[in-house]
Amino acid sequence: MLLLLLLLAWALLSVAAPPGACGAALSFRLRAQPVREVSPAFLSLTLDANLATDPRYITFLSSLKLRTLARGLSPGFLRFGGTKTDFLIFDPKKEPTLEEKICSDLLEKQDAADVCGFRPAPLDLIEHLELQWPFQELLIRGELDKKKHKNTTITRSTLDILYNFAQCSELHLIFGLNALLRTRNSQWDSSNARFVLDYCDSRNYNMSWELGNEPNSFRLKSGIHIDGFQLGQDFVQLRHLLSNYSHYRNSKLYGPDVGRPRKHTQRLLRSFLKSGGKVIDSVTWHHYYVNGRNATREDFLSPDVLDTFTADVQAVQQIVDATVPGKKVWLGETSSAYGGGAPRLSNTYLAGFMWLDKLGLSAKLGIDVVMRQVFFGAGTYHLVDASFEPLPDYWLSLLYKKLVGTRVLDISLAGEDHRRLRVYLHCTNEHHPKYRDGDVTLFALNLYNSTKYLQLPSSLSKKTVDEYLLLPYGKENILSRSVQLNGHVLKMLDDETLPTLREKPLSPGTSLGLPAFSYGFFVIQNAKAIACI
Repeated sequence: MLLLLLLLAWALLSVAAPPGACGAALSFRLRAQPVREVSPAFLSLTLDANLATDPRYITFLSSLKLRTLARGLSPGFLRFGGTKTDFLIFDPKKEPTLEEKICSDLLEKQDAADVCGFRPAPLDLIEHLELQWPFQELLIRGELDKKKHKNTTITRSTLDILYNFAQCSELHLIFGLNALLRTRNSQWDSSNARFVLDYCDSRNYNMSWELGNEPNSFRLKSGIHIDGFQLGQDFVQLRHLLSNYSHYRNSKLYGPDVGRPRKHTQRLLRSFLKSGGKVIDSVTWHHYYVNGRNATREDFLSPDVLDTFTADVQAVQQIVDATVPGKKVWLGETSSAYGGGAPRLSNTYLAGFMWLDKLGLSAKLGIDVVMRQVFFGAGTYHLVDASFEPLPDYWLSLLYKKLVGTRVLDISLAGEDHRRLRVYLHCTNEHHPKYRDGDVTLFALNLYNSTKYLQLPSSLSKKTVDEYLLLPYGKENILSRSVQLNGHVLKMLDDETLPTLREKPLSPGTSLGLPAFSYGFFVIQNAKAIACI
């Protein structure tokens, strides 16, 4: 471990190579059409429904700082789902908690023309809940560990606060309905869903829908078994129900949110798609690399672990192609380690290797949307911690959003092991104020314990390149919860202001340097990529 830290410290002292320095040779196909094109909402977010285990904590979403951080990652979807989805009961007549009522009253007092001119809940209320949150997390963890889940009742205020957060963060809300409410003949009991739809329709809420979470583990969580065919019929029933509402007859429906495609899950997914695949707008599935309870640092840096994702994607796509060809495939929930994340790993700079590589591979392999578990909430795989402080994966996500466009380009590498020096190429985000049509964004991960250099093709050797190198900050090195961009520590300026993401211009012909165990982005200006014009 000491040797690893010394190597990393040495590498950070010198990154830039002199013009003409040797490095791994990159090959681009800039005259070709894009390999793929993903959704503008490709990088999207989740809120775990367990945040409503005690609905008082939904009022965290009134935090001005949290809203600023979420808005920074727009446009995108905000999925409210997870295991607790299937244990939430909506009661339109129940009075909200005191904390929810305070927030709801503030919402009601807003000017209708400025629904996002939000006055946050009193600071002492949020601080009081923050103090209690560690104990609430223990309760949530206890439910997950014991696999004994209790029903929770949510109210109109719960939905109001959730929707307002999504709307004012410029994210589109996807709400997961309870699939474990069953009739005597094992069909889905839609009566509670009707209450939800009635209320949301009356409020003119523009949102999309899911039904259930990880049906492959229903029996384990609840003792109820629902096969793929029946689940498909439940979705058909939900689609019919949505058609009765003016706001939702054309709304989107996603599912079935199955877990990793092991044999049992593959059978369930195949049966579901044959039965109800035609009524969903995208096929959703979940992926985690490792078990958070026993994950190691080595797992996060292992090419073998990272490469397992490709086989899982291909398994899902083969089933989709055989049953509902042409249907979009989404990662409806994903992070590094299941079970809430790996303590002291999933919330550090180290986690970025799994996250950035998953984004690169997903786009390359044809996944249309990737929903990050979780934006804020219990566990250690969140982007924002319980003190509303952004973690390394938040800043990595923000850079990705600002720099990486939707069109995926072909790239290859020679001279180094491509499994340890992993590279991806996209058109640059067309909405970035500095960059122009034809510019391309390269992002790369160095899994070597020494600095590596990337050499651009000779046709681009005279082009201007902007470097965005994201490195750990602090004595913890790769286990740090703080990061620096081009030598400047990233932190919010105040609760309403994100920092400027400043580039570092490189001299033409300079090799692109990546220190040991690091990752970064490089924008190549005036590359004149045909696919980006």
